[in-house]
Amino acid sequence: MRTHMLTRWPLVAGLALVVGACSEGLTSVNKNPNAPTDVDAQFLFPQSVRSAVENTYGRMLLAHASIWAQQTVQIQYPDEEQGLVRTETMQAFWNNYYAGALRDVQLVIDKGVATNRPNVEAVGLIWKTWIFQQITDLWGDVPYSEALRAEEGITTPVYDTQTEIYTGMIATLKNAEALLDPLGLGLGSGDILYGDDFEKWRRFSVSLRMRLAMRLSEVAPVTAAAEFALANTAGGFQSTADDAMLRWPGAPYENLGFENRVLGGRDDDGISKTMVDTLVSMNDPRLELYAEPAVQDGAYRGLQNNTAVPPLSIANYSRIGNFWRFDGAGTPTAIMTYSEVLFLQAEAAERGWILTPADAALLYEAAIRANMNQYDVCPAPCSPPANAPTDAEIDAYLLQARVVYTPGAAGLEQIALQKWISLFMQGSEAWANQRRTDMPTLLPGPNLQVSRIPVRFSYPPGEQSLNLANLTAAVTRQGGGLDVITTVWWDIN
Repeated sequence: MRTHMLTRWPLVAGLALVVGACSEGLTSVNKNPNAPTDVDAQFLFPQSVRSAVENTYGRMLLAHASIWAQQTVQIQYPDEEQGLVRTETMQAFWNNYYAGALRDVQLVIDKGVATNRPNVEAVGLIWKTWIFQQITDLWGDVPYSEALRAEEGITTPVYDTQTEIYTGMIATLKNAEALLDPLGLGLGSGDILYGDDFEKWRRFSVSLRMRLAMRLSEVAPVTAAAEFALANTAGGFQSTADDAMLRWPGAPYENLGFENRVLGGRDDDGISKTMVDTLVSMNDPRLELYAEPAVQDGAYRGLQNNTAVPPLSIANYSRIGNFWRFDGAGTPTAIMTYSEVLFLQAEAAERGWILTPADAALLYEAAIRANMNQYDVCPAPCSPPANAPTDAEIDAYLLQARVVYTPGAAGLEQIALQKWISLFMQGSEAWANQRRTDMPTLLPGPNLQVSRIPVRFSYPPGEQSLNLANLTAAVTRQGGGLDVITTVWWDIN
């Protein structure tokens, strides 16, 4: 995956710098124009975004996070379904974040500071925080405060605790928001998320603070409530127009599910029995969007996760919906959505952190509606799916007894379940929320080879070779981490 990215953007950056080389006269004769010594933030930022998104929503989603959240399933190659994680894959994910996306965005931040462009610095800080949120939620304690400082001589960075990392991430986002200037210079065409709309960047940062605060709901509820209230007052996403979406322009930049199917030749990713059964039991109109009917008989049929050998042929199981698969070249990748923010606010209201519990019902319903409606607009080269829920279907769904909101503990479970459904194809976030809330309750399949459904990524072997002392300290204080069955700090359910 990282190689895939490195063959793209540095070449573009190199070509752009060649133009300036022509004016240097004879002094440029011995310079290699295809190996620039400096690349502007405008070119580094999209490389970081695409690299991080490819790492998070490619095989990490399909073969790890989504299957362990029981949204999707591996049908033909179920090693990870059984908890048999490949160490080289863990190493690749780690490297792609630290040596790839994080390194690039740190250069963006540094260039923003050096050239007195606060918006560039702020955007870099917000994106860096999103990446670190992925990393710490996957692994737990990780290098944070001393990461990316090899030029200072720090080649064996300490592992910060998740408590420290979450405190640092929230503070970083607040600092970034203070730097943003609606009239200041930005990244120009390099801002492939918001096109230098710094109000939308501010809303994204605030919404991300809400997500981080809610992650602490079970382990540090006082801090969670205070930080959530502050973020809510600051104002996050206001509509689906604020969604953080990476919109794929077309070949060679295409949705990861489509690339996996068409370019990678893999078509063995299906829908989990847990997801299909949940949608069917609630007459959920998203079933036809999320899943394709089984080729064999046209039925919607999910496969039980953690199954080594399917009892039926692959043709008897539903695959991922064509909006992401056959028709998915231009389907945007959701990084964070208005629907998620509404679910966060609904949970906060039910917990009494903001508004009143009576508001939770309205926010819950609005969150479901926003999720179902987010597919109605899909700019070219994407086309809105014909099987997206209609307004009539949404209205009917919200009137069902199992969907109508019930205040109290039952309401919190409803919010968590609906949020799990809405985070389809957002594997890492769906998995994190399921681990935090234990909703839905997941049952292991017949061939799980570890003692529980995986709840973390295992630390990569490179860290055991190159940073053993700091890794050992982190593993010891967490009670594990070289396996996939010991929980991260905020996961106490």
